Amino acid sequence: MSGSKRIFDELVRCMPEDARIEDVSIGIFWTYVRTQYGSSLSATAHRWCEDPPGALIPQAGSLCGMRVREIVPLYESASLSARALANAAVGACFDAADMTGERYAGRAQELLAQVCETRGSGLRIALVGHFHFADQLAQLGHQLDIFELEGRCEPGDIPCTRFPEFLPLADIVVMTSSTILTHAAEAIVGYSRPDAYRMIVGPTVPLHPVLWSFGFDAVCGNVIHDDAQVSRAVREGGNHRQLTGCAKYNFLTPLGRN
Repeated sequence: MSGSKRIFDELVRCMPEDARIEDVSIGIFWTYVRTQYGSSLSATAHRWCEDPPGALIPQAGSLCGMRVREIVPLYESASLSARALANAAVGACFDAADMTGERYAGRAQELLAQVCETRGSGLRIALVGHFHFADQLAQLGHQLDIFELEGRCEPGDIPCTRFPEFLPLADIVVMTSSTILTHAAEAIVGYSRPDAYRMIVGPTVPLHPVLWSFGFDAVCGNVIHDDAQVSRAVREGGNHRQLTGCAKYNFLTPLGRN
């Protein structure tokens, strides 16, 4: 993988030119977009990374009907809320049914438990973001390096600025899909060892086969099956447990890297 390539740019290259926004909801937890081709979610990032003063969603109130191509530049915005909109819009240009790789229905933590069992005990696991299953991994005897953004580190966390120092030590790297919004996902893969097992986890990850070219072993995202429910829940401030119109799926690399 070339260090200059970005997931978002590759998705833009693949997306249909005529894709238009048919529905959009921006809630306190999630941003949802539907086009004529599919639908997608992104974390509404201002909850954990404050937007700059005066940040706005351009053309709010008239987004429906816009070409997705017009939304693409928002991915470079200083506002992570605007980036979330761009990411969800581009992700919605693809049908999740076209995602390749073996499908493992269920939670990412169940897949991770299987990977750990296969790889043995006493693994060093890098968690980029706070995952609810961290304590369970520690109880199994694995060493955890938990990374967080500067200013959000809890006691024991490692600032993300220290990726180059610690990521090459990890046997398994699990990153939150919100690293796509912080423009960090590609660097995380790049710093990890070639033999490390790499997972990206969360609804923010767009489901498209181009992700395999970035070195992931597992892509763990959400497949929306009831757009009306998801759009309504997002508008009403629903969290991930209240998005009953989507299901978690793990996609395993078809490339046989590990």
